[in-house]
Amino acid sequence: MAFDPVAGKELWRLDPGLGAGVSALAVQGRYLYGIVRTGRVFVIDLPKRKLIHQADISSVCTGFAALVTNRGAVYGVSDTNVFRFDPKTFALATVVADINGGWYSGSHITNDEDGYLYTMRGRNVVRIDDHPRP
Repeated sequence: MAFDPVAGKELWRLDPGLGAGVSALAVQGRYLYGIVRTGRVFVIDLPKRKLIHQADISSVCTGFAALVTNRGAVYGVSDTNVFRFDPKTFALATVVADINGGWYSGSHITNDEDGYLYTMRGRNVVRIDDHPRP
């Protein structure tokens, strides 16, 4: 759902039809990426307000996840893995397998102005430097 906070009204609504709660959202360019708790990703073309991609990513993510945009791509983290979506094909790539973050409140990921990613491996904060190929 898109909401105009100034006017206080709903602008539009789209159900990706994946039958599970959304655990993470991120916008990169014209696309809204979302992950649902059953381990599926969906991508919505915002100007067209149309679902354009969905895929099973349960091999790297089930349950709660987090997303962040970084260096022109969308990155995600689950309890077990750090992963990236190709900005053109939406293909999934594992960046760090078996990260196994020791989160108590669901996994999180962030980045800094230099493009480094930060999350947890076990109980330790880690910095990840990933340079995806264009």
